[in-house]
Amino acid sequence: MDVDIQALHSDVHPRWRGLIDRRAKKLVTICDGILRLHVTMVHNTHHKHGHEEVRLLANLPDETLRVQKTRPSMGDAIHAAFSALEQEVRHFVARRRA
Repeated sequence: MDVDIQALHSDVHPRWRGLIDRRAKKLVTICDGILRLHVTMVHNTHHKHGHEEVRLLANLPDETLRVQKTRPSMGDAIHAAFSALEQEVRHFVARRRA
């Protein structure tokens, strides 16, 4: 699986990159057919809306899954987005088997 990580309005911290790599490896255990995973981390620079946003786009054969989560910290946003994507991938695998 090809993993592409991009950050808007900030840099990709090594801790976040490690967290993304670990969660991406877990995704492969659920479904080894994921071709590409695009991760976009967005830091909101507004002084009253300091929430962090993570967008995930997973390309599978004949399917594209998209998840977007916003949380107060980037680590929480990464965890929430990957948890939601794992659920979507499980649904995809279940539909394929049915």
